[in-house]
Amino acid sequence: MKNTGKEKITGLILKAIIITLVLFLIKQAYAKELTPEVVTTTIPKAAANILEQTERFYEISERSLEIGYNATLDTNSAFQTTINQKNRYIIANNFSEDSINLVFISKGETLFNQKLKANNYIIFKIDDLNLQFILHSANPKSAKVELKLFKDKIPEDADYFELFDITVRLAEQEIYQATDLTAITEFTNFGEGPSDVRLTYSIKDKEGREFYTGIDEKRVETEEVVTKNFNNLKIPNGQYILSTTISYGKNQEATSEESFTLKPIPKIRLLKQPTIFILIVLIALTLVIFLKKRERNPVSEQ
Repeated sequence: MKNTGKEKITGLILKAIIITLVLFLIKQAYAKELTPEVVTTTIPKAAANILEQTERFYEISERSLEIGYNATLDTNSAFQTTINQKNRYIIANNFSEDSINLVFISKGETLFNQKLKANNYIIFKIDDLNLQFILHSANPKSAKVELKLFKDKIPEDADYFELFDITVRLAEQEIYQATDLTAITEFTNFGEGPSDVRLTYSIKDKEGREFYTGIDEKRVETEEVVTKNFNNLKIPNGQYILSTTISYGKNQEATSEESFTLKPIPKIRLLKQPTIFILIVLIALTLVIFLKKRERNPVSEQ
């Protein structure tokens, strides 16, 4: 009867170990599929009153862009066009001698805000269309401009502005090993063909001290996900900010800042580590074998 009872206890221990191991493996498999909240890049938001300050609006159809439209502006003006069911605004303001300021707004965000000089033009790449804005002449009171689709191949020396969406997220914002840090960058809505981008990663602590800088060059297709693993990262425990700067097109940049914390591994989490877990299983099996041998070879009483 004693042996039967001990065999039952041994069987229960083995079952508990097997069930625990199976649950651990299932948890590990599903944990890799968790997707954290996506954080978009910190492209500056449009000023709340930038459109309200515009004194004149031109609504240009896509067909009109194919033919081309010329206008002489004497006030702050905005060109509105709808491409692929999305409204875009090109605002011309701050007229001066031989230059104007050009603002591009899409989805409520200011994606472009630069000065354009007379007899120059800029090309906005919007999905599969290239929209050309030409400044023929300007003075403090007026500006002669032209807006049309650019159908030729973009010259290498031309200024152009690529329009696409960029999102950056961290796989985890609390990590227990520096090498577990993973940044995921998603690119969507490019213009035609692949684009060359430079990704610059910088890790700083709360005091602004930089611990890491990494630079990657990528050729990105129309939709692509770029994953950055920090396999060689060595930083002490603490709170950090990962800044990701994406450079593309002609002097264009998008920047994202994501915070993360490197923590010491808690004791309870140590028990979940595969090596330690296997070690516990081996110790348990060794204990079971020891008890069985003791049953077979009982110590003789003196």
